[in-house]
Amino acid sequence: MIQSFIDWLVNIITTVGYPGVALSVFIESFFAPIPSEIILPFSGFVASSGALNIYWVIVVATIAAYLGTLPFYFIGMWGEKVMLKFLNRYGKYLFIEKEDVDWAFGLFKKHGNKIVFIGRLIPIVRTLISFPAGVAKMKFIIFSIYTLLGALTWNTLLAYGGYLLADSWDLVGGIVSKYENVILVIVAIIVAIYILRGILRRVSKK
Repeated sequence: MIQSFIDWLVNIITTVGYPGVALSVFIESFFAPIPSEIILPFSGFVASSGALNIYWVIVVATIAAYLGTLPFYFIGMWGEKVMLKFLNRYGKYLFIEKEDVDWAFGLFKKHGNKIVFIGRLIPIVRTLISFPAGVAKMKFIIFSIYTLLGALTWNTLLAYGGYLLADSWDLVGGIVSKYENVILVIVAIIVAIYILRGILRRVSKK
């Protein structure tokens, strides 16, 4: 059933273009079984054929991914009890496991707001990290910025990979999985440099 749904999403990208990309990525953002490692590289492949523009694919996918994170964020904002009630009632339909939710909360507690950005590059976490961000009452503007930047990084990596590999677009998922830890380390270094630069600027002003 899940595979049939994935095939339908892939087909709709081919058929209707950008709206298909938006719908597929939006659903992937909160429905864990839909792998972005298929949706995004395939969108890049379609762009490589000239049917779509790769840059617009990335923009549309990033906006759709951001919008897809908002339902879980606002449910979290209503409080942990409301969130747990939602998960108890609907979690099984979204294939959300309590252990995965607890893991996302643990990461948020350990790493703070920045995990919202880094979490967009981690399977499962990118689906669930909006819950603890909402429960923690993370400022909406900060949540939005981190989510958009994280989604932009991930979407560019996968969609442009599919664009470059063209007919071999399906290799992107394997490459990303193989080097996922390396990618996370690089992103973490970039974030650390950005934070350090901000601290140094404040110190120099004082």
